[in-house]
Amino acid sequence: MQVFRKSTQLAAVFCLGLLSAPASAADAYPSKTIKLIVGFPPGGPTDIMGRVIGRLLSKELATNVIVENNGGAGGMIAASNVSRAAPDGYTLLVAVESSNTRAAALYQSVRYDQQKGFTYIRKVAKQRNLLVVNPKLPVSNFAEFLAYLKAHPGQVNFGGTFGATSHIGGTLFDMTYDTKMSFINYSGGNQPITDTISGVVEAGFFTEATIAEHVKAGSLKAIAVTANERSPAFPDLPTVEQAGGKPLDVSPWFGVAGPANMPSEVVGKIGAALDKGASDPEFLAHLVTLGATPIQGSTAESFTADVGREEAFWNKWAKDVGAPLQK
Repeated sequence: MQVFRKSTQLAAVFCLGLLSAPASAADAYPSKTIKLIVGFPPGGPTDIMGRVIGRLLSKELATNVIVENNGGAGGMIAASNVSRAAPDGYTLLVAVESSNTRAAALYQSVRYDQQKGFTYIRKVAKQRNLLVVNPKLPVSNFAEFLAYLKAHPGQVNFGGTFGATSHIGGTLFDMTYDTKMSFINYSGGNQPITDTISGVVEAGFFTEATIAEHVKAGSLKAIAVTANERSPAFPDLPTVEQAGGKPLDVSPWFGVAGPANMPSEVVGKIGAALDKGASDPEFLAHLVTLGATPIQGSTAESFTADVGREEAFWNKWAKDVGAPLQK
């Protein structure tokens, strides 16, 4: 009987250990380096924002956070790789709307489910975009730009990268105002900005951080802010709505996501670390230099719901404008 009791006690202890193991792993998180994956090349807006977020996570979680660039296919390669990673919180993604809400509307083959393939943790920040033109275009404000487009249908080119806000901004503008610009597609980087400065293309919808110095130098002419708020860097520049147009917000957002089915305790720890960014002076100072603002009040639940709503919006938009599916 004593042997039986001891065996039963050992079995109970063993089972208790099994039941407590997952909780212990979550409690110990993080116990090693975290990889934060960026789906675009170094030096671009997403890479820069990813490094700012990485520093915040490293500070608040007291662990090393390595930012890895896994560029290609408009961020879809990185998103696909992260969706297949172990859901333990050590592989995270800088989530962006182009690959996490628009990809399925614009590409024939997307190797992940935009909603079910990820654990969405927090939306962190958004950047303002500016509508700019080559200085030789004979317009000085929004009303003149709109009038010029109406008078010259199909004659004004805008440059950007397919699926990014530089592309979406112009397409939404045309749809909103019944104008017709011609889109010139670039693989990425600064080339569309360079070509707008040189006059190869006449207009662009670019993030503030990438063109601020060119606007201040006069090599690009800013027409309006394509966001809901003015820019502190350009306080005299109105938003599209303030300039007399309809609301037009094409601000790209940045968030943090991981593979599906991450433990709620780990999600909570990462979320709490990101929440502190809203009041972290260093983090907020970095956002200002990027022409960005923090997204307040985001939660895992609201982020997930946002992705679903935005996916539905872009699917409808793609059908309405007849956007061609890319391979």
